[in-house]
Amino acid sequence: MDAVESLEIERKYAVDDPAAMPTTEAFAALGLRLEAPESHGLEARYFDTPGGELAAQRAAVRMRIGGKDEGWHLKEKGERAARELLWPPAEATPEGLRAELDRRLGQGGAARIVMIARLRTQRTTALLRDAAGAAVIELADDRVDATNELTGKRQRWREWEAELLPGADEGLLDRIEPLLLAAGGARQRGTSKIQRTMS
Repeated sequence: MDAVESLEIERKYAVDDPAAMPTTEAFAALGLRLEAPESHGLEARYFDTPGGELAAQRAAVRMRIGGKDEGWHLKEKGERAARELLWPPAEATPEGLRAELDRRLGQGGAARIVMIARLRTQRTTALLRDAAGAAVIELADDRVDATNELTGKRQRWREWEAELLPGADEGLLDRIEPLLLAAGGARQRGTSKIQRTMS
């Protein structure tokens, strides 16, 4: 089956335990409606060569269990957004993903990848809708328990994400950022969950 391609534009914020997301009233003052939150348990298994060849290309492969985008992901970071290819869940690496890995790593590259990390996340999400009722941003409150499978190092942290949904104005991320900062978030630039896990 062919992969589904998407472009991901999001911002991340480090946050301590006592912090709470901005209120419904705070978002309403910006003309946005905050929907009721939903919680999910996620597990992500990340793969790379032992030498980190995909990471050197600013790319990551993961198999995610749980949530709305369950399946195999190949994610490549750009300056402004991340390009993501998604295949359905499967025990074996999908043929299309193997072809992508061989293209990036050379013939037989797909056979050289190993599991490098396991992340378990308790995620609470809520949609923001504009005055017309369109979903424009997904907010996520993530509590992460991450293990580097190469070293055994384990880390736990909490972070917020604000992801722009398809068709929404990117300027909305600028509009809501002061609310997230005032609520206790600290902007993180360029550091993904897998980068933090492997550091």
